[in-house]
Amino acid sequence: MNYIWDILLNADKEKIDREKIKFIKSEICSPYMEIAFEDLNVALLPEDKVIEVNECYRFYGIFKDLFNINVEESREFRDVLLDILLHYLGELDLKRGLCKTEFYSFFLLKDILDKVFGDKLAKNILSFEKEQLDILLNGLITLYKTGVSIQLFNKILRKIFKNSIVYSNREKPKDIYIYLNEIRTKELENKIDFILDTFLSIEMKPLIFWNHHFGILGLNSTMKNDEIVMVE
Repeated sequence: MNYIWDILLNADKEKIDREKIKFIKSEICSPYMEIAFEDLNVALLPEDKVIEVNECYRFYGIFKDLFNINVEESREFRDVLLDILLHYLGELDLKRGLCKTEFYSFFLLKDILDKVFGDKLAKNILSFEKEQLDILLNGLITLYKTGVSIQLFNKILRKIFKNSIVYSNREKPKDIYIYLNEIRTKELENKIDFILDTFLSIEMKPLIFWNHHFGILGLNSTMKNDEIVMVE
């Protein structure tokens, strides 16, 4: 974490609101680093969420007069202003590298949360973590471009449920069996419901298996007592 945008990204990973981060002027810092951590290899944000910054490392032109050593008055106001400006500059840093797809993702997520696509999707999407959200939103953009496909559904499902397996029924092609290899929880139910509602064709009839696989004749690994589910 060498820059203010690193701090904001780490806050996202640790599920900390960016607004709770407080940037302050470092009294002792290196002229070659923006973030003034004593431990250069630190991986987590400090518990108090206070980050000491060498504000002149990249933004000397902005802050050169704000903390002039010859000016002592209004220090509290200047500290607050520093925190606000560094948050703003950090957000600009993050937006500078955005591509068109990321802008689409931003507005798509906003529409989902605003219930443009219904209450159920707005509720279920809250169960996903940041990295999983990126997978879903990129998948939705692909969905708009290419339409519904079992290939896209399988791709998204495997990225969210990494140990999942999808089986098709030869006699009934529209029936599919989905083994998730997960203990059933409400949060995971919300996730699989979102994926099914969004990426699977309405004509398909999915049957979900959680931590117990269904038995397959001739495949001994699936034929274990008390560990299989019978399917008609």
